[in-house]
Amino acid sequence: MYRSFFGFSRSPFGRDLPPDQLFRAPALDELQARLCYLAETRSVGLVYSEPGCGKTTALRRFKEALHPDQVRVVYLYDTAVNAGDLYRQLALELGIEPKWSRAMSFRAIQQEIFRLSKERRLTVLLIIDEAHRLRPDVLAELPLLTNFEWDSGSRLALLLCGQVGLRQRLRMAELEALAQRITIRCNLRGIDRDTTRLYLEHRLKIAGADRPIFSEPGIEAIYSASGGVFRKIDALAHNALSAAAAARARIVDAEHVLVAAEEIRA
Repeated sequence: MYRSFFGFSRSPFGRDLPPDQLFRAPALDELQARLCYLAETRSVGLVYSEPGCGKTTALRRFKEALHPDQVRVVYLYDTAVNAGDLYRQLALELGIEPKWSRAMSFRAIQQEIFRLSKERRLTVLLIIDEAHRLRPDVLAELPLLTNFEWDSGSRLALLLCGQVGLRQRLRMAELEALAQRITIRCNLRGIDRDTTRLYLEHRLKIAGADRPIFSEPGIEAIYSASGGVFRKIDALAHNALSAAAAARARIVDAEHVLVAAEEIRA
């Protein structure tokens, strides 16, 4: 309802942005560099955060930065499964037929990863999103996937992504073999006040704004209410724009953010 009122060409806080228009927060730039190193060295990495801190956005940017002639990305997110189901998902994503037993599927997966590495010179990057939902016995299987040539060769890069509880789970004794293999650990947090302002300006600009829309008190109210969490910023900004448009206000102020916060809590 507010697009025409503010003259936007698109919804400023939608989720359908192409990768080249995603906001480049300094923390996400640093994460991007570390993840590219993970793929280059075929290592094991862990990214964890509270919900809404930009993890999925970071993965999208990371994937777009990888050359398809060098890296074969396999993305799994249905993680409330047993080990056999995980292997079936992985086999299908690799383009091979799952076998009738878990052991045979595992062997076929390793053979395909080895083939892609040796014959096509590809790094296979397995990204498991929502990894905090993986059962401990499934997590315990993952080191086996990275074990090639008597554990002397690295053919697979593995990235585990999930909520903060994933880090706690990896401290379990039965997961020590996996925890020891993790060489890159990243904790995404909310952005600071100044970055929140830059983020709002960025999203409004790509939506067609040619003037300031949020007042300084409005920006401060969004930062205070959101804690710098991207998903909360988006929801508050979207609802505050609606409240301002309903009041025929050309500038979104703190009072509109307060109305938005009440609507979200309702």
